[in-house]
Amino acid sequence: MTTTPATPATDRSRALDLARHYPGRRVGHVAAQQRRAGFPDRNWRLGADGEQRTAHLLTALTGRTRRDRLLGRPPAWQVLHSVPLDGGAADLDHVLIGPPGICVVDTRHHRGRSLLLDGDRLVVAGTATDAVPRARAEAQRVRELLLPRLGAAAASTPVRPVIALVGAPLRVRRWPDDVVVATEGALVYALRGLSPVLGPREVERIHAVARRPESWE
Repeated sequence: MTTTPATPATDRSRALDLARHYPGRRVGHVAAQQRRAGFPDRNWRLGADGEQRTAHLLTALTGRTRRDRLLGRPPAWQVLHSVPLDGGAADLDHVLIGPPGICVVDTRHHRGRSLLLDGDRLVVAGTATDAVPRARAEAQRVRELLLPRLGAAAASTPVRPVIALVGAPLRVRRWPDDVVVATEGALVYALRGLSPVLGPREVERIHAVARRPESWE
């Protein structure tokens, strides 16, 4: 999730179908604002690039297979990118809806940095970050905002925090208990390995609600 002062003049998400959002939309807007103001925009550009790379990986899940077409059913997975929160002051990088439930994917682009995962501590170039607790917090926001919109039948849908690490290899000392952490090469494999609980029609119904901007208010 990217947080920055709200910019109502450039964020018109309330009027849009969120399925039309492209990956890195929010951070791309901020990067442009930084450039216009004469401030460095490198970190924002890296963030946008990382979200685009993650989105490209997720297309391996969200494409409609030949079997889907033959059976006349929707894809098993659906995804939304750059989902706005707090009036546009923050966003969720990717909300992936599929057989395991709702996966809230936070992209972290650390090009060329050393990464060490030690339980709840993701250490980047020797500096501990709050990436794992923040991923949990993002998943909790989804539980609070989206699940009540889905009705009683979907109230128990799992919401899983996921961290996608882009641009660097990862050393693991200890995995966190309830957060999926994966590099680019392992992300799709890790998501496919989660226990399935939803069918394609349930995924489609949740996606139909999640793509409405008012579902995140």
